[in-house]
Amino acid sequence: MRLSARQIEIFQMAYRQKSTRKAAEALHISQPAISRAVAELETEIGVALFDRSGRKFEPTAAAHSLQEAALKHYHGLERVRDAARQIASGMGGHLRVAALPVVADTRVASAAGRLMARHPALRIDVDVLNEDSCLAALREGRVDCVVISSDPGDPNLACIRAADVMPTAILHSDDKLSHLGKISLAELASVPQVMLPTHSPFRRAVEHMFDQAGEPFQVMAEAGTQSALIRMVAQGVGRAIVDQGSLNLVAEPEVIGVPLTVELKWPIRIVSPSASTGAPGLQKLVRELAEFDSIIRTR
Repeated sequence: MRLSARQIEIFQMAYRQKSTRKAAEALHISQPAISRAVAELETEIGVALFDRSGRKFEPTAAAHSLQEAALKHYHGLERVRDAARQIASGMGGHLRVAALPVVADTRVASAAGRLMARHPALRIDVDVLNEDSCLAALREGRVDCVVISSDPGDPNLACIRAADVMPTAILHSDDKLSHLGKISLAELASVPQVMLPTHSPFRRAVEHMFDQAGEPFQVMAEAGTQSALIRMVAQGVGRAIVDQGSLNLVAEPEVIGVPLTVELKWPIRIVSPSASTGAPGLQKLVRELAEFDSIIRTR
């Protein structure tokens, strides 16, 4: 990969100004020269560095990673070249992710950990936010992608359905119903439930399932994450409905998973700016999340 100091200089100015016109004025060259240099750099690296949809000129996830590398290694151009190669291959760079509590501390954290273990130059930060806050952070450029359930229906955002959560009931091993091969909602609701907070889309889906079946239920307590629900039930506190994959990941011998007699599929979607969908690091995360259940089953 052949990168010049001039290319990095032009890229950094375009990145800071978020405008080819302003970058041209700052460097005292023509606007077409800026556009041409950025396009050549994107061709060399093989990923989009700026989102040009509409009238925008916004840095992509790959651009954020390259800028961090340029700042860190300003006096070592070869290191910037190496970082660019790693970003282009998905084996390096910095990916900022926000995810819903239902998957953040289990599926997303596990996928991020496996990727970083295989690729030490890759950094993935995971924040835990509700769905509205996830999308706000994405639109404000504070994260590179979000892991949520709904499709925002925004033409400027790419939405990929990576997997489906398959909910299961969890009971303490001493629970009188823990021997069942399957459990109905009526049986499950005979004691109070431990649930995610009311703003959780997963909780709303569970509540809707109870309502559709005409089964009233009581809430004993709330917990912010799946692993917290599992550990509370492990202490003998109520029953809960959680992601089967998360239950497999969070080892609690006192907790028994019992399939529900009704089926609920809850989608997991990765949403990112349209211009960032080709970023190799993001593609690796999508694949890792899609393969989560098969990986867990082999453990």
